[in-house]
Amino acid sequence: MDITLYYTHRTRALRPRWVLEELELPYRLQLIDLFGGDSRTAEYRRIHPHGSVPAIDIDGHVMIESCAICHWFSDRYPEKQLAPPAADTTARMDYEQWVFYVPGTLEPLAFQILLHSMILPEKHRVPDMVPWATHGYQSVLKFLNEVLATRDYIAGERFSTADILLGSTLLWLPQMLEDQPALGAYTDRLQQRPAYQRAATDPSPPA
Repeated sequence: MDITLYYTHRTRALRPRWVLEELELPYRLQLIDLFGGDSRTAEYRRIHPHGSVPAIDIDGHVMIESCAICHWFSDRYPEKQLAPPAADTTARMDYEQWVFYVPGTLEPLAFQILLHSMILPEKHRVPDMVPWATHGYQSVLKFLNEVLATRDYIAGERFSTADILLGSTLLWLPQMLEDQPALGAYTDRLQQRPAYQRAATDPSPPA
């Protein structure tokens, strides 16, 4: 399998890179300067129509959307056990729930906080969005902390792609985990994984 991952450091592109490292698959990184113009070129827009990351080329077929990429790879290699088999109905139901919980419930709140406090130029920020999103995010964190107080991983006792999606998103705002000890221990545990450490390495050439 020939794999090229279009990648910007400290973005959602970490998710498929982490999955690839867990699966021990060879791949190439094509670095995209997301904020420096690479994403606006006609050439890259043919790969990702919105000029975002990640995108991945698998044997000449391009996929976008980080969660979809991770989901596909996890099912493509069932022997690696990053996802429960579909025949295991209850385990698969729980896994699917958490895979979609991240982009549907957790991520939008975290992204609003970042968008209106860091990402957008100051003149485009809406300051009132930050306390609103923070209140919602803290409520979600409290719920997740209760869940992870009783288990090592979000979908049960086995590490899965649901943990890659959840953990990578929680690490966007690590300071907000200080009052959630189970989540702090959970993200610490995930960061000890060799595959995470390889995936989180900044591939940019030295300045």
